[in-house]
Amino acid sequence: MKYRDKIIAYLDTIEPGTVLNLNGLYEKQFYKMSQAAFFKAMERLVTDGILLRAAKGMYVKAGSPKEAQEAVLNYYFGDNNDNGMYIGYHLYHKYGITEEKSDVVELYSNKMTKQTANIGNIHVKRTTIVLNYENTRVVEALEILEHFDEIEGLNKHKFARYARQFATGYQDAAAVYVIENMKYKKRTVAFMKKILDMYKMENSLGQFISFATRYRLPAVQRVAKL
Repeated sequence: MKYRDKIIAYLDTIEPGTVLNLNGLYEKQFYKMSQAAFFKAMERLVTDGILLRAAKGMYVKAGSPKEAQEAVLNYYFGDNNDNGMYIGYHLYHKYGITEEKSDVVELYSNKMTKQTANIGNIHVKRTTIVLNYENTRVVEALEILEHFDEIEGLNKHKFARYARQFATGYQDAAAVYVIENMKYKKRTVAFMKKILDMYKMENSLGQFISFATRYRLPAVQRVAKL
């Protein structure tokens, strides 16, 4: 039996959507063939549509598009959902600030080894920060504020409610950590500070902006109660 046939026979025993670690698979199942030949055979299976490439050395057994998407997302989000987070329109929908939709699923993941990856309609960006609850809330807010002017169909009233919700649960240590380790515009940080100051939430974000610069910031409605 040819090595390709042996690999396909093995793939027939696993469920669609299964994530494969090529190094581990090679050492466990296909160590009798050369590693170069094994990786080349796997690349051909990607070309044939039998596998999808999820990351360097990581592949997914193709099934239905939904199964493949779920497998890729599960991999980048991690077992405890602490390795990834949605950005883009999936994030905006989470807080109801727009009803516009996008076919592209965007996320950050700290399981990435390169800066970006495109798997089908999934676009993954690399981050190195810890994605716990507090840090993720800060990144979500910074993403929304950074792209505020670009969000199609933005509902300003719902954004104002979101801004109040974020401000009342604000954690300064998490914000400082995120801003120090990710690249956001000073205008974005100034926008966040404006919201926090409006709700009289103590913060140290002034260290990241220039008070000599007059940032052009969007107007935000102050919400008395959620």
